[in-house]
Amino acid sequence: MTELANGFQYRFPGDSETLRLIQDWIGMERKCCPFLTFSVIASNEEEPILLQLTGSEEAKAFLRTEIQSNIDIITRVPPSS
Repeated sequence: MTELANGFQYRFPGDSETLRLIQDWIGMERKCCPFLTFSVIASNEEEPILLQLTGSEEAKAFLRTEIQSNIDIITRVPPSS
């Protein structure tokens, strides 16, 4: 995770399945989080997929506290206890 001025950037493996999972996740999150902007940067499967989640200061605070568990689902990393 990289902190941006107005949000965060997440790095994922560049494979097609991960890209599909990210797209599915964005489709769901857009419905409940209209205050976020979702940007996906992807080239070929050898390069990582970058997901930028941005918004206001309140949105950034939300991302810091609430979104990480959802990001862990995409990356298949169990949430930390």
